[in-house]
Amino acid sequence: MTDLFLSPSNFWFSIALSAVFLVLVMELAGMLFGVSLIGIGDEISDIDSSSILSSELASWMNLNRVPFLVWLVVFLTTFGAVGFIANSLSTAVISTALPPFVSVPVAFVGGLLLSAKTVVYIARIIPSIESSAVSADEFVGSVAEITIGRASRGNPAEAKFTDSYAQPHFVLVEPFEDKERFAQGERVILVQKNEHSWLATRYL
Repeated sequence: MTDLFLSPSNFWFSIALSAVFLVLVMELAGMLFGVSLIGIGDEISDIDSSSILSSELASWMNLNRVPFLVWLVVFLTTFGAVGFIANSLSTAVISTALPPFVSVPVAFVGGLLLSAKTVVYIARIIPSIESSAVSADEFVGSVAEITIGRASRGNPAEAKFTDSYAQPHFVLVEPFEDKERFAQGERVILVQKNEHSWLATRYL
């Protein structure tokens, strides 16, 4: 198994699966300190309407169905799995692995196809869980509850709120006031969107 993982022909697939493992470890470690990675990357949704996220390709890939980090983990997992399977089958049939210029494109296309289908089922489990980057203007004034961590200025915590369509959203928030602190379980009002988080005030 180790030889298969460390084989030069499986280099890119090993890197992909190693990245997935690293994200998992970082997320588990982050939970111990009240930090979540789940919203990372979602700020790319702020790109204007001509961006890739509004294109037919993005729609086919289901990029907006789940948080971007979730989609990326699914893609890396399927990319790595397809690559390993393709090389294993090639070795069994012709006694040699596929060259990277063949196996990598095959795994890339296969990974896209599988991830596009897989995230649909994941979205049913966590329906419309998105970052604050999606329709950010509509979120101003929403009341959110701190779910993970303790928020201070420059050190956001994860919060959850439900929109007018009864869909849950997870966002990163930090206090609008420099000396303010928000503890887990407190309710806050979203005031202003920053690049990676929301500024919020305490809900009285």
